[in-house]
Amino acid sequence: MSFLPLFFLLVSCKADYDYEINVDEQITIGLESSGHDGGYSWCWVRQDHVLDSVSHEFTPFNEDVNGSAGTEHWIFAGAEKGSTTIRLEYRKPWNDTVKDAREYTVSVK
Repeated sequence: MSFLPLFFLLVSCKADYDYEINVDEQITIGLESSGHDGGYSWCWVRQDHVLDSVSHEFTPFNEDVNGSAGTEHWIFAGAEKGSTTIRLEYRKPWNDTVKDAREYTVSVK
């Protein structure tokens, strides 16, 4: 894990987290994913406008295997001062059935 100015990398586990960033500072969350073969991916449930989603990318563990499991990287940026919860749900985007979920509390100064 490395830290760069204005950048945090979070690798998820089951526990909830609390983080503090500044406006325009970015935070990255990496979550393991079974790949898009089964249709599941991590979906952001936006609750307010304290954070903006900057990007969402999937990196396979093995690029030579089609449908390989990997890591989904979500990058968020502080948009305005306040406190919010990032909720990411592991589900099929066309289905509301949630297979797993992670929550992170973020305060933006």
